[in-house]
Amino acid sequence: MILFDFKALDAATSWYSVNDTVMGGLSRSKLTISPLGYGVFSGHVSLANGGGFASVRCEFEPKNVSEFTGIYLELDGGRAKHYKVNLKDMDTPQSTVYQAPMPAPSHQAFGVNGTSALNWQRIEIPFSHFIPQCRGKPIARVAIDLTRLSGLGLVIGAQQSGDFSLKLKAIGCY
Repeated sequence: MILFDFKALDAATSWYSVNDTVMGGLSRSKLTISPLGYGVFSGHVSLANGGGFASVRCEFEPKNVSEFTGIYLELDGGRAKHYKVNLKDMDTPQSTVYQAPMPAPSHQAFGVNGTSALNWQRIEIPFSHFIPQCRGKPIARVAIDLTRLSGLGLVIGAQQSGDFSLKLKAIGCY
């Protein structure tokens, strides 16, 4: 099941940034669509003023994904930074997410639009790897309700200062 296909030029309109500026930091991020048919999560992480994270999120009508094992991302495997994926269900409070790190790409590469200019690869993250967190700290909470998945986000943090860029072709469930 495909959740997001970044081929369409308007595919990023429902995504919005949530950065460390909410607590005085100076990081910035955005999700844009390349005319070449992929999304780009990019920006700059600053450690100034106690900052250190940047993220983008998208909320959507609840989807039942309980028949699937996890989330997959088709992305440029040449990434040098470490990212995380956030999920939310209809009952997840405002400051809480279910978060898992993106593993290093290990699946076969594939081209986009008949080209191999980027090193496109698929990564998979089982739903069981998503841990409830509140403001970056693990918390005790019931497992995510996969019958009512309603939000997804991409995050960079962990004191990785500097510019970043993550290219994405699609996000879905496997």
